[in-house]
Amino acid sequence: MALFDAITGGAAKTAYKNNIQTINTGLNQQTTALGDNATSANNYLLGQGLNALGQGYSTANTNLGTGFDMSRTDLGNGYGAGQGALGQGYGQAQDAINAGYAAAQGALGAGYGQGRSDLQGQYGLANDYLQSQYGQARSDISSGYGQARADLTAQYSPTQGYLQGISTGYAPLVAQTAASVPEYMNAIGGNGASGSAQALQAFQQAPGYAYQQDQALGAIQRSAAARGGLAGGNATSDILSTANGLAAQGYQQYVNNLQTAVGMNTTGLAGQAQGLALQGNASQNYGNALASLGTQQGGQLANISTGLGNQLASNSQNLGNQLNANATGLANAQGNAFIGQGGALGGLYQNMGTALNTSNVGLGSGLSSLDSGFGSGMANLATSQGSNTLGVYGQAGANLMNLGNQESNAIGNATKMYVDNSNTEAKNQMAASSNLLGALGGLGQSFIDGGGISGFAKLFK
Repeated sequence: MALFDAITGGAAKTAYKNNIQTINTGLNQQTTALGDNATSANNYLLGQGLNALGQGYSTANTNLGTGFDMSRTDLGNGYGAGQGALGQGYGQAQDAINAGYAAAQGALGAGYGQGRSDLQGQYGLANDYLQSQYGQARSDISSGYGQARADLTAQYSPTQGYLQGISTGYAPLVAQTAASVPEYMNAIGGNGASGSAQALQAFQQAPGYAYQQDQALGAIQRSAAARGGLAGGNATSDILSTANGLAAQGYQQYVNNLQTAVGMNTTGLAGQAQGLALQGNASQNYGNALASLGTQQGGQLANISTGLGNQLASNSQNLGNQLNANATGLANAQGNAFIGQGGALGGLYQNMGTALNTSNVGLGSGLSSLDSGFGSGMANLATSQGSNTLGVYGQAGANLMNLGNQESNAIGNATKMYVDNSNTEAKNQMAASSNLLGALGGLGQSFIDGGGISGFAKLFK
C-alpha cells in the first residue's frame, strides 16, 4: 500500500482495472455456458420431440380410419336389422288386427241375435204373466165384491132387527100414556070449555079424589056431630071450605100427574123416533156401502184393464226400443270396428314410415357424425401437430431466452460482487492512508511540541 494513495487515488484506479478484467472474463464464461445449454436443448426438442409427435400423429390417424370403417359397418348392419324387424312387426300387427276385427264381428253378430231372441222370449213371458195376473185380479175383485155384498146384506137384517127392538121397546110406554095427552090438554084449557068440563068430570071421577073427599067430609061431619052442630051453619061452611080446598089441591095434582104422563109419552115417542132414524140410517148406509162397493169394483176393474193395456203397450214399446238399440248398437259396433281397424292399420303404416324414416335419418346422422368426427380428428391431429411443433420451437426459443437471462444475471451478479469488493478494498486502502498521514502529522506536531527528536522518540516507547 503506497503512502500517498489517499492523495493520488492509486487504490481506486487499481480496483477499477481489476473490475474490468473480471467482468470481461465472467461474460465470456457465461456466454459459452449459455450457448452450450441452448444447443443441447434445441437438439433434444427438435430431434426427439418432433419424432415423437410424428409417430403419435401417424398412430392416431390409423386408429381414426379403423374406427370410422368399423362404425360404418355397424351402422349398416343395425339399419338392415331394424328394417327387417319393422317389416316383421308390421306384418304381425296387421294379422292380429284383422283377426281381432273378424272375431269382434262374429261376437257382435252372435250377441245381437241372442239379444233379439232373449228380448222376444222375455216379452212373450211378460205378456203371458200380465194376462194371467189380469184374469186373477179381475176374479179376485169380483169375488171380493160378492163377498162384501153378502156380508153387508147378512149384517143389515140383524141390524134392522136390533134397531126395530128399540122402537118396539118404547111401544108399551107410548100406548099407556097416549090418552094422557088429550086429557092434559083438556085440563090446561087447550081444548076449550068442553075440554075443561071433560077434564073436571074426569078429575072428579078419579078414585083417589072421591076417597080423599069422603074421608075429609066424614071427618068434618063427625067433628060437628061430636060438637052437636051437625046441622048448623058452621058445619056447612067447613064442609064447603074443605071440599073446595081438596078440589083445588087435588086438581093441581091431577094436572101434574097428567103432565108427567105426557112427558113419559114424549120420551117413548122420541125413543121410537130414534129407533126409526137409526133404521133409516142403517138402510141408507147399506145402500151407500153397496154403491161404494160397485163403484170400487168398477174402478178397480177399469184400473186393471187400463194397467194391462198400458203395460202391454209399454212392453211392446220397450221391446221395439231394445231391438232398435240392439240393431243400432250392432251397426255402431261394426262401424267402430271398421274405424278401429282402419285407424290401427293407419297407425301401423304411419309408425312404420316414421320408424323407417327415423332409421334412415339416424343412419345418415351416424355416418355424418362419423365423417365429421373423422375430419375433426384429422384436423385436430394436424392442429395438434402444428401446435406441438410450434410449442417445441417456442420452448427452444424460451430456453435460449432463459439461458441469455441466466448469463446476464450471472454477469451482473459477478460484476457487482467484484466491483463491490474492489471498492471496499479501495476504501479501506484510502482510509489506511488517511490514518497514516494523520499519524505522521501528529508525530510532526509532537516533534515540534516535544522538543525535537527526543519528543519524537517518546512516541515509540
